[in-house]
Amino acid sequence: MIVSINFVVIAQDSSDGPAVNLASRQICSVPPSLKTQQVIADNGRNQVKMGDRIRIRVEGLSAATRNITANTTNPFDPRQLVLYLDGYELEDIHGEPVIVMVPGKDQQKIVDDNWLAFRLERADSSQTAWNALLGRANRYSINVIAGVGCPKKLAIPVSNPLSPPQLKIVLFSWRFWLCLFLIVAIVLIFIRYCRNTLRSPGIEGVYSQREVIGGQELLIAEKVNLDKENRKSRIAQFFLGRKKLNRNPFSLSISQLAFWTFLIFGSYLIIYGITGDYTNVLTSQSLVLLGINSVTAFGTSLIDGQGDEKKRKGSQRLSEGFFYDILSDINGVNFHRFQTFIWTVAIGLFFVWEVIKNLAMPEFDETLLTLQGISAATYLGLRGQEQHGMTKSVESTSQEDSTSEQPLPTEEDNPPEIKK
Repeated sequence: MIVSINFVVIAQDSSDGPAVNLASRQICSVPPSLKTQQVIADNGRNQVKMGDRIRIRVEGLSAATRNITANTTNPFDPRQLVLYLDGYELEDIHGEPVIVMVPGKDQQKIVDDNWLAFRLERADSSQTAWNALLGRANRYSINVIAGVGCPKKLAIPVSNPLSPPQLKIVLFSWRFWLCLFLIVAIVLIFIRYCRNTLRSPGIEGVYSQREVIGGQELLIAEKVNLDKENRKSRIAQFFLGRKKLNRNPFSLSISQLAFWTFLIFGSYLIIYGITGDYTNVLTSQSLVLLGINSVTAFGTSLIDGQGDEKKRKGSQRLSEGFFYDILSDINGVNFHRFQTFIWTVAIGLFFVWEVIKNLAMPEFDETLLTLQGISAATYLGLRGQEQHGMTKSVESTSQEDSTSEQPLPTEEDNPPEIKK
């Protein structure tokens, strides 16, 4: 499992990054005659979504490009120019010269080669600029002024300051709603058909009950009926099905693994639905978090599986509700379970907040990940010391009880001795 996680992290680090433009290594110098005039999307409108390509018309670009060979002391290459949005430089997003057919005289199409094409992508180098832009967005979109300029400098002026080239970036497009629908559908299917996979392993219908026999507290196996009953609400009955009584309790480690699985999976789809980026979304810290919880669930299964079938561990008690089940064992609420629960909730809330704020999975530091690992190790260490019920069959227990409680024969039943 650890080797697989390492391969995923290595593959992520070596994934397709922003292409390096060799022209950007030269000294960038913009002629003073260049001015930003217009911005449109490939569909010809001023409304786009992240991941789309836009085209910016730069007045005087064609003439400056034709003079490259003439000016050898200070050459100009339009591929050196990068995209600016509201003055924020989007590093590594270089322009590509394109030709656009525009209406000329008598409504005839003419060739215009004063355009540069950019793709609204978010890379690691431009993440700070995107966070600043998305942080002041309204509910559905952001309005920005598009421009071009040399890297690490200011954007070139616009041709008309009273009407600068503006662009509307829509965040909640059809791609976002499709991803949101997929997340809701998966969650509802899990709740309807797979929620019982979060329960502790063991024989259903058999639980342990503490009794004091001969001054000694013992765990006596009991058997209950797994009856079903209809739920009161039709909506609950449709989404949850019929209620099954006397089920096994929910497992903390399995629930924790499911929590982080759905949280990372949902965040991945939400980020992709808004930004259109699916290659630079997952972080190594999110994979480490998922790996820690996977190891915790695996270690819990090993602890429960030790011993023979008659002495196999497992929280053999009846379910008393989700939160009470994950915070307690057969003896009641335990602090190490509560500690694991509160740290999981705290880090999970911080994770969700960073995704909503920056549209990116957070970069946890080593201290926080170490704290999560210590909490998981503490839970595993004390999990093995918990008192568990035995899953031995009720029939054998009843037979042992019947033999131990069998009355001794009375004197009347014994035949009288014959004296010689």
